[in-house]
Amino acid sequence: MNKYLLPIVLFVITLITAPPLSAQQVLSSTTRGKVSGKLIEADTKKPIGFANVVLLTAKDSSLVTGATTDIEGVFILERIPNGRFILRASMVGYPTKYIPNININAQQPETKLGNITLSAASTKLAEVEVVAEKQLVDFELDKRVVNVSQDINAESGSVAEVMQNLPSVTVDIDGNVSMRGSSNVTILIDGKRSALSNLTLDQIPANLIESIELITNPSSKYNPEGTSGIINLVLKKERKPGFNGNASVTAGTYDNYNTSLFLNYRYNKWSLNTGYDFRQRTRPGFSDSFTENFYYDRETGLLDSTSFRIQDGERDSKDISHNFRFGADYYLTPKHTLSASGVYRFGKDTGNSSIFYRFLDEDRLLTSTSTRSTDEVEDEKAMDITLGYRQTFEKKGQELTADVVYNTNVDDEISNFRETGGLAGQFAEVQQTLVDDANREVIAKADYVHPISEDSRFEAGFRSSFERLDEDSRFFDQNNESGQLEYNSNQSNHFVFDQYIYSLYSNYSNKYKSISYQVGVRAEQTVTKSDQRTQNIKNDNSYFSLFPTVFVTKDFNPDNKLQFSYSRRINRPRSRFLNPFVDRSDRFNTRFGNPNLKPEFVNSLELGYLRYWGTASINATLFYRHTLDEIERFRRPVEIIVDGEAVPANETTFLNISDNRSYGAELGFNYPATKWWSLNGSASAFRTQLSTTQGDTELSNAQFSWNSKLTSTVTVWEDLDIQISGFYRAPTADIQGRMEQMFSTDLAMKKDVLKKNATVSLRISDVFNTRQYNFLSFGPGFRTESENRRQSRIIYLGFTYRLNSDDNNRNRRERNNEGGGMDEDEF
Repeated sequence: MNKYLLPIVLFVITLITAPPLSAQQVLSSTTRGKVSGKLIEADTKKPIGFANVVLLTAKDSSLVTGATTDIEGVFILERIPNGRFILRASMVGYPTKYIPNININAQQPETKLGNITLSAASTKLAEVEVVAEKQLVDFELDKRVVNVSQDINAESGSVAEVMQNLPSVTVDIDGNVSMRGSSNVTILIDGKRSALSNLTLDQIPANLIESIELITNPSSKYNPEGTSGIINLVLKKERKPGFNGNASVTAGTYDNYNTSLFLNYRYNKWSLNTGYDFRQRTRPGFSDSFTENFYYDRETGLLDSTSFRIQDGERDSKDISHNFRFGADYYLTPKHTLSASGVYRFGKDTGNSSIFYRFLDEDRLLTSTSTRSTDEVEDEKAMDITLGYRQTFEKKGQELTADVVYNTNVDDEISNFRETGGLAGQFAEVQQTLVDDANREVIAKADYVHPISEDSRFEAGFRSSFERLDEDSRFFDQNNESGQLEYNSNQSNHFVFDQYIYSLYSNYSNKYKSISYQVGVRAEQTVTKSDQRTQNIKNDNSYFSLFPTVFVTKDFNPDNKLQFSYSRRINRPRSRFLNPFVDRSDRFNTRFGNPNLKPEFVNSLELGYLRYWGTASINATLFYRHTLDEIERFRRPVEIIVDGEAVPANETTFLNISDNRSYGAELGFNYPATKWWSLNGSASAFRTQLSTTQGDTELSNAQFSWNSKLTSTVTVWEDLDIQISGFYRAPTADIQGRMEQMFSTDLAMKKDVLKKNATVSLRISDVFNTRQYNFLSFGPGFRTESENRRQSRIIYLGFTYRLNSDDNNRNRRERNNEGGGMDEDEF
């Protein structure tokens, strides 16, 4: 029990020592403006109850506050800062109405609008220009927000395909993501882990996502998991009153299809939404590799001989998935909200592959051949349930939120292997594996924000989580005499991994003249237990960690900012890194986990500069990361017995590398060149230095790498957009080799039809068919060059229809009148 005492003590001390709230501060927070009025029906003069009333800034139409009229149609908007505003009133069955030129200042802190009439008649007010245009990427000092709706790839692609155009991010052949050369990235859904977080990003449809937040140096409020940062996927949440939604269908070459339906209903105190998504993904591909195996004379240490292995592989897979979503918000009072959401996903993945091996002697003469074929079927089920509570207070910005999250993933996989040699009459080796993989997680968390003054605030919270992985892998060999499959106890494995994490955090922020700062600390106690039940091997580990964060920002003016940040983060080894089960789908290249892995820690520093010129912006960052005990793949040569003879092979596991230092610079920009042409791009350059000692072998590697991305969007006509995007990634290093360069270009276009109630999209991914994933691996006794490709040049044709939408051109600058709509969220 003592090991949990320190985090609790730290949290209590932080609460006690928080700066007190003075009477002057209380007074200043309540002396804000007020806007009031009453909505009535134009013809009958009856009050309109339960309508939405929202106050927007006149400068950029951003949301200030809002309310719902009572049964008598009365509304009161309070705690309004000084400024010039526009009031928007909306109700199902009535055109939206705008009241411009509302001024709040010290001389006139209250505005009484009196009766405001809503009528079905199309009487137009004076036009009010509302700017609802969003950039593809909004740069902020602590994160970058990618507005997915601005990327035409989102109409038909996956999240992985959208991320290929994002600054700092690269995506590999399996949909795994890395940032600035590091693959230790935490994926969150709406700020928390969920069932979707456990999927690879090429399994998540992009049309589910409203925006993507890239946070390279998070504050202590965030879970410190993921040494290179956090990618937060913000799901679409329609908040317009009444009933609305959208439906889409997309078809692509090579039997790629997806459909989606999203419905939303909001009335009075209820907000309900539901959705369904179907996705069929087919990815034929191939892989080739050339391996040299070196043999040394142990007495002299000199090279004795060399052999070669050539592999030609083909693979065809089909993944089918169904996603059901449901969400509900209930407003108990204007300050208390209950919410619930759920995701249920099920699907089936099927695949077959074959590898043809050729073995050569030191004179590169063919000695033997063999062929190994594999067919796999995997049934997947995932569920995510979230219950939430939110309370706001009289003071603006003061709030309490609490969530309970439960998610689970269950995969049942059957794999059949068949290997035949090149000799006539030779018996085939037949094997089978059955894998039952169940993963579940329970999270409870609460966050409290307390504004102390206009410029300072205090935050605190806790998070507790439990995660269990239960993977039962059973291995069978066919007896060639009886033709029956027999259980192989030496290769079978039942692995159970439990992880408990208890954490507390606090943040304090304030401002002195033009300098603002935030300091925080997070305390975590982690307990892990692994149980290799087949061999009765247990490993327990417990450790306490502190994660401080510091942010200092200098505001030269509203368009010119500089920020320094520091954070300490952790990457705990995931279950697939720990599970010792041996993957034998390629017997000459086996893979298995390491249950003795330790977590890796990183100290990260960044210096960022942000500059605006109107709607154009530039973001420049210098960064440095120092990682201790970094987890890396480690390959080594081994010998396996084939037909009674020793044959060279390679095995891959995971080890803690002692040291990794990475530093570099990054530049991103938004540039609307004209009203019809905009550019968005980024470039990143960094150097990575790795070193470790494994037994008697010292390994090191260093490489300078860079990548660049550019997206060009052209509005040809008012309702036709064309987007071209391309990226280049230079070779990047790991401890035993490098990933070779890669480049690709995508083309997409979309056109609004049916009076802008629908959109037709056309997209071609990897136009020039250049996307390859090539690797060079080397170490004592071996050198491997491999080339991997999947079918990436695919043509997609999609159609989207919006139901009851008053915002059918939300991505462009447009002039709205009384009958128009806006992009802002309703209150």
